[in-house]
Amino acid sequence: MNRDFPEIVDFVNLTSSRAQISYDQKYFELTHPYYAGANFFEFFSIPLIRGEDSTALKDPMTVALSETLASKIFGEEDPMGKIIKMNDATDFKVTGVFPDFPERSHMKFDLLYSFESYVSFTSEDARTEWNWDGFLNYIKLHPDADPVQLTEKFDPWMTELRGEEDQSNFRMEFVLQPLPKIHLTSNYRMEIKPTGDEKTTYFLLIIGLFVLFIAWINYVNLTTARALSRAKEVGIRKVMGSYRAQLIGQFLFESFFLNIISFAIAALMIFLVFPSFNSFVGKSVAYTWPDAPEFWLGLGGVFVIGLILSGFYPAFVLSNFKPIAVLKGKFAASSSGNNLRKGLVTFQFLASVVLITGTFVVYKQMSFLQSQDLGVDIEQTMVIKTPSFRSDSVRIIKDAVFKNRMESDPSVVNFTSSSAVPGRTPDWNAGGIRLLSQNESMANQYRIIGARADFLDFYGLEIIEGRGFDESFGTERGNVLFNEVALHQIGFKDAKEALNQKINFWGDTFNIVGVVKNYRQESPKQAYDALIFRYFPNATGFYSVKINTANMRDAVDNLQSHWEAAFGNKVFDFFFLDDFYNEQYQAEVKFGSIFGLFAILAILVACLGLFGLASYITSLRSKEVGVRKVLGASLQQLLRLLTWDFIKLVAISIIIAAPLSWWLMKTWLAGFENRIQLGVGIFLIPALAIVIIAISTVAFHTYKTAILNPAETLHDE
Repeated sequence: MNRDFPEIVDFVNLTSSRAQISYDQKYFELTHPYYAGANFFEFFSIPLIRGEDSTALKDPMTVALSETLASKIFGEEDPMGKIIKMNDATDFKVTGVFPDFPERSHMKFDLLYSFESYVSFTSEDARTEWNWDGFLNYIKLHPDADPVQLTEKFDPWMTELRGEEDQSNFRMEFVLQPLPKIHLTSNYRMEIKPTGDEKTTYFLLIIGLFVLFIAWINYVNLTTARALSRAKEVGIRKVMGSYRAQLIGQFLFESFFLNIISFAIAALMIFLVFPSFNSFVGKSVAYTWPDAPEFWLGLGGVFVIGLILSGFYPAFVLSNFKPIAVLKGKFAASSSGNNLRKGLVTFQFLASVVLITGTFVVYKQMSFLQSQDLGVDIEQTMVIKTPSFRSDSVRIIKDAVFKNRMESDPSVVNFTSSSAVPGRTPDWNAGGIRLLSQNESMANQYRIIGARADFLDFYGLEIIEGRGFDESFGTERGNVLFNEVALHQIGFKDAKEALNQKINFWGDTFNIVGVVKNYRQESPKQAYDALIFRYFPNATGFYSVKINTANMRDAVDNLQSHWEAAFGNKVFDFFFLDDFYNEQYQAEVKFGSIFGLFAILAILVACLGLFGLASYITSLRSKEVGVRKVLGASLQQLLRLLTWDFIKLVAISIIIAAPLSWWLMKTWLAGFENRIQLGVGIFLIPALAIVIIAISTVAFHTYKTAILNPAETLHDE
């Protein structure tokens, strides 16, 4: 690309590493080790704390460390020129120290090995092999380049370069992403760290705006509804010589003053509440005001819009009173003003219905996902990451020591090892797999899990046809298992058809000996993936251990002592599989919690406005109530009379909110492969809830007005 497209002025490649490092016989666990091109720091304009940006990653067997990792390894020592070991075998020279990446970056690195090291470990194919995925490729475009037009050139360019070579049944596609968009919009596998969700972010932004609009509506409603109490003030000011422009200015200043105070209180609350909010959403970052101009422009826009929406209408209404009419007591609310207030109240409850419905749907969807039959047993399972060694022979010996000690431990019920565990997409992604009877155009891509023979029994996976791996056969290395999705993808309609069929796997021939029932390798949010299982008696990646949970702490301590006896001071890195698996739901669980919190806040604000409005409207009708009581109206009739107007508004809001809620939640649910159906009941329950909330809100004032003594309300008539 850099050679053939003048639009591209520079590029840099990265690929991940699973290696462990050590220094002075101390081992350090890495969460984000990567190989990076020599120009990485210059490409991203990252000034090194130590070392030269242009040369730090130029040579093979050189490495740059993050500031935190350098401090952890070397303390106060100067790390430059020091030698660290990769997997107890390869020496790497420290040639740079870079600052820790900020939390908001889509990148996060412990260390960066030079890309030349990766090439020396593999081959020159790492630079040129088309089908070798797993690389992150960043390109820098010329300022005048059009990304859309450039992307359109990629397919014909690849066809020209590859010609008839590309005959497989899967296609390669290069997609350009603006770097700032990666965090919220990228759904690709093997991201550096978990990405965000643009849809969820905008949902929350919309909810926040709903709450803000409801608050503005309250201000407009209550200010105009209480206009009668200020009518005489306006009349006197006009008689004393005030111009309408002066009155408008006064009322706008009042609105401006309230908005300024609310902004100041909001800023203070952000700092006070942010730690609790961090805990609520599972983050641990300090609050800093965004430095993006768009944020401050948006905030200024919210202030100006709020001032206009909440200030101008009340200012024009109040300044428009006729002095003679209001001073004679003949002022009355206009029908247009009443209609506006009713419309605003309807919007408030429309927003509330949408929020309650949304909260209910999110809760139902999460309950649905978490109640699904996973088809795999993840209970009481502790997973330990396998260590890396200089050679396979050393690893096998130490692996045997660890397994022997676990077999004699009463707290260990069972154990196995594999290249992947349930809860994430397997890292091993293999393309070009096909039946021997098929040509290359029918080859497809699969996820591969390398595992011991007891892996299926350990996780309770079901064989629906054929058999699982069995070491007594002695030839299992040439055999594979397919799950049902993989079976259908390769071209079989029935599991029996697949047995003893031969496949081509990267030039080697394997025999299908069994079919595994589909299970949830990833969460039920995703579709079943096409999985192939390969037999490895000493599979690396993860040890899975079923433990006796009668004394969890002792069991973990025992396993750590077995680990130290076998692997010395290599890092003992473990997690519990049920927690690991459930992390896949955490974004949705947090979204549901935040959604519910905002919904409660919106309903509370709406009810505060309704409470004030009900107080005013029922007080205006107190004489009407007195006359009706004198004429024989019962308490039930009066309560029905006073609440009917509010119920009508709520009913209208429900009628409008139902299709809007359906569309919004259908859009959100589209991101789930398995989802609930949006039946009528999902909308009836929130509607009933909002009716009860509305009636409860106005009940106090309506009852208080309905029981008034007519003699008190009519004594001056």
